[in-house]
Amino acid sequence: MIFRIELRRSIAPWAGLALLLVALGFLFLLSGPWWKVPAPWTGHTTTTALWLRFLLVFLWPIAVGAGAIQGMRDSRSGMAELLATTSRPGRHRALRLAGAVGALSALGFLLVFAVGLGEVLGHGGFVSASFLPVVGVGLLAVVAGSWVGLAVGRLLPHPLTAPALAVLTLVASVLAWTSVDAQVLSMSYTRFALLAPALGQPRGALVTTSGSMDLGQTVWFAGLAATGFLLLAAESARARVLGLLPVLAGAAIALPVFPASTDGLLTPDAVAAQKRCDGPICVSRAHEDMLAALAGPGREALALLAKLPGAPTRIEEQTGPYSYTSPPARDPGVVYLDFQLNDDLLTADAAALRTAVVSGAGLPGCVPPSYGEVSDMSARMIAAAYFTGELRALPEYAGNWFRRNSPLVEPAWAKFRALPPDVQFARIVALRQVLLSCQGDPLDTLVPGARR
Repeated sequence: MIFRIELRRSIAPWAGLALLLVALGFLFLLSGPWWKVPAPWTGHTTTTALWLRFLLVFLWPIAVGAGAIQGMRDSRSGMAELLATTSRPGRHRALRLAGAVGALSALGFLLVFAVGLGEVLGHGGFVSASFLPVVGVGLLAVVAGSWVGLAVGRLLPHPLTAPALAVLTLVASVLAWTSVDAQVLSMSYTRFALLAPALGQPRGALVTTSGSMDLGQTVWFAGLAATGFLLLAAESARARVLGLLPVLAGAAIALPVFPASTDGLLTPDAVAAQKRCDGPICVSRAHEDMLAALAGPGREALALLAKLPGAPTRIEEQTGPYSYTSPPARDPGVVYLDFQLNDDLLTADAAALRTAVVSGAGLPGCVPPSYGEVSDMSARMIAAAYFTGELRALPEYAGNWFRRNSPLVEPAWAKFRALPPDVQFARIVALRQVLLSCQGDPLDTLVPGARR
């Protein structure tokens, strides 16, 4: 009965509604990165959960601030002394209030994910249970934040407490986000950033949070929630001091468990990134429908590359997190295709897929594709043309790039094609060594002086 009253008369419904509306406003009213490659939020349920965790940079301050507003209720109504004289222990009242506020805040968070699940299903995305740890830690963080807000509001019942606490939480969340997001270079990574629930932008549709991060954050937010509840229920100074023990213990356990660098934050999703192979051609389970389309062109491309010394013998999909600052992964025996970053490959025809495999003599460029390095791109395009006999834009680059840079690429291709066959072959072999070691200029290796 008391719990139902708290659900109706407390700020709990409004807290959950605020979380729901703010999150959906970001997701549907802004054309943010969550709609774009390499991690559209409609592509995979785990990616949906990761974007929701990213939005906690804005949602967590709402949960904390709403809790603080509710925590001041007894003091604002002048009932604090009266309630202190009742025989019912304070923890009983605290349990019902914290349960109502925490439950409806968590419900708002879950409803946002339910909308995302509907979007994934509507867009034909990949569905798996891998999202559970990501969503579970987010739920725990929302509940912990609302309970800490309740405790602070009860202990410091001042009109400025709630807005000040919300602003401080927002500032801390933004600083933490800039530390864990590899695309935001304003701050270096620190384990303390993982004490906030907001994650950086997902770097792929086939990745999820690492086990060490999930474990550490679960322990930390459980300790934070326990401290929030104990401080809310405390009726003496001694109880308040003892109430700080869970959060201190949680931090002491979690910080050593957290990953030592941003490279350990995300890991390939064990379900979505699972290999599906047809002989030497492998793709992820999430893109299993590409296997039939890639099998024929892939084998043809491997046969074209077979003339090279140490030629690759396999084609695999790149399933790791995309790096904004490091070059793509490379292996002399494997040609990697990245369907996450280069989603045009998902609709490419057989000729385009064959071109993608032989580009760069089977190797990626030595800089992240987002850098748009002309030498890498041009050299890989000319290498593809060497095997196919036709200079064409690679599927991973927009046609606009080829049109802008054709005054450089086409003359270089003409000069390369005019060389004797044995010289062409030697320079393709040399290009492969340059792309393997990332030492030297790829285009200058094929056509010396082409950039002058």
